[in-house]
Amino acid sequence: MSTSGLVLLAPDLEPRIGDLRALHDPAARQGMPAHVTVLYPFMDPVDFGPTPRGRLADAVRGFPAFDLSFSRVGRFPEVLWIAPEPAEAILALVAAIVGAFPEFPPYGGQFETVIPHVTVAHGDGLDLGALEPELRRRLADPVIQRVDAVSLFTTVRRRWREVDRFLLA
Repeated sequence: MSTSGLVLLAPDLEPRIGDLRALHDPAARQGMPAHVTVLYPFMDPVDFGPTPRGRLADAVRGFPAFDLSFSRVGRFPEVLWIAPEPAEAILALVAAIVGAFPEFPPYGGQFETVIPHVTVAHGDGLDLGALEPELRRRLADPVIQRVDAVSLFTTVRRRWREVDRFLLA
């Protein structure tokens, strides 16, 4: 079974964090660009035919494009990340898509609360405290990213590939 996920791409972050992600984020090394996860894991791409595609398009169609600002850094136990602000638009998208696909809860239902973020470093044993000041320095001037689509990514031969894009209004 293949893996897929729905994300909001943040290409304007790449010049600031791409090198850090390449070194410290396994997903980046597998081809996943800087992004905010909307829903992961999502359905097997083999099952993503016209009916689910239409449901997803309907779920996101009413959302207007929006801007996100990236300047605030956060940490989970094994993750260094950047918080997109405002998070409300992302959480509303998550809620709409989960409403259309309740069989796919965010992160497989592993976490009670969804915290939108862009992963910069992820892994057991990483010295996140040593990376954090450098990340804060790189984000001293916030990055503003226009978000106008939800992208569907899937793994192909253990590499992430964008296979579809759903435009916001």
